[in-house]
Amino acid sequence: MLILQGTLRAATTLPGRTDKKTGELYKPRDVLQVETLDARGLVEIKTITVPELATYAARIGEIVNIPVRAWAQSAVVNFMFEAQPA
Repeated sequence: MLILQGTLRAATTLPGRTDKKTGELYKPRDVLQVETLDARGLVEIKTITVPELATYAARIGEIVNIPVRAWAQSAVVNFMFEAQPA
């Protein structure tokens, strides 16, 4: 398991939408934006979809630890929320 640590900058629900090309429907989703630093010390914002905002909504501006798993698309490493076993 990996932990993404950074400053929580936003916690919101993105509205649902319909893809204009395919007509596919996308449901609303809860997302966090976490500020991190890259290897050069420059700021990056990671947007992560989470199952619910309740845990994070009151923590804007605080350092958070988010369990994630990594995946790469075209050699760029991305992160996805990883549920913790109870």
